[in-house]
Amino acid sequence: MKNCIQEVRFLKGLFFIMLSCVCFSQVGVRNAFDNRDIYNYNFDMSSNESSADDLLLESNPYFTPLINGFRYNAYQDKIVDAQGKVADISKVSLGDYLFVRREFFPIWKKTSTTGYLIDIGDENYLRVQKVISNNYNPRMNKISKKKLEEKITYYKLIEGKIKQVRRNEYNNSHFFLQLGYIQSSLKDFSNEKFNNRNSVYYGLGKILHMKNSIDLVGHFFYSKNGGYKYYTEAEEKGKKIIIYNTMGLELLVRKQIKKIAFFTGVRANYAFKREQRKASRRWYGFRFRDEYTSLENTLKKVVPVGATFGISFKFLESINFEVKYNRGLSVISEDLSEKPKLNSFQAGFTYRM
Repeated sequence: MKNCIQEVRFLKGLFFIMLSCVCFSQVGVRNAFDNRDIYNYNFDMSSNESSADDLLLESNPYFTPLINGFRYNAYQDKIVDAQGKVADISKVSLGDYLFVRREFFPIWKKTSTTGYLIDIGDENYLRVQKVISNNYNPRMNKISKKKLEEKITYYKLIEGKIKQVRRNEYNNSHFFLQLGYIQSSLKDFSNEKFNNRNSVYYGLGKILHMKNSIDLVGHFFYSKNGGYKYYTEAEEKGKKIIIYNTMGLELLVRKQIKKIAFFTGVRANYAFKREQRKASRRWYGFRFRDEYTSLENTLKKVVPVGATFGISFKFLESINFEVKYNRGLSVISEDLSEKPKLNSFQAGFTYRM
């Protein structure tokens, strides 16, 4: 009989516990609507917490494991102890990583900041930060971002300052974009003196790093080349323009000497559209005649080889400014009685991808 009464009491107690959980629990509140400051948790752990490391890192992935009484909080950028109190330490080893407090320069910024970096040797550093996503929603985790996102940046000691560099800064190869100004001229075209033609060029290339600061550079670019001169025909004055819409290929060898790079190489252009244009002079902003003549039968489709010389120097992080001159080495006309050559001068920027 006593055993039966004890079982009834146990069942009643279990029923009330379940009822209180159902009626007073906050199902989903902690996940979806918890606005507590999650990066200020205090952990009162014992000295031996190896069994709790996995759980600790899973719930707070912006912490490193507790080693010798300290850990790195990558969200606050602080070294803290087991209770979460900030420790004034400028250098500490946490496992295989050496955390050092240094002054560094983020990319594109002229002002420095101070924080913890991981010293990986050879004057190279890593910085690991954690960012909490404001739009994180665990009920929509299939389409939303992660709760905590990791941000890793790379730094190197350059000219006495720790500066941010790209992850692929010292890879054997990388791509780059080009944008600049080109001034082209026709030499000895039909024995006529053509003026320089101005245009814009766009390009995409790749650099292969070799030994002793020597690089091989190859790139494609688009530009309009040619020249112009004013004419008078039948009491009509206008502008005669020779146009090459070209896709160029350039192969260069570049040598870096301190802050300046010198390069030289060869270039060839494929002229996918060649034309002669006669445009009458403007009168109050209007032209009264535009005449186009195809040059398919007079000029070669492949504008022959030219020699390129130039220099470049660093303008900003990942951006170089370059100046180059291309000298035509062979003629561009199929008419042997004429020996026109195409020369050009370029100045522009390259952006490392």
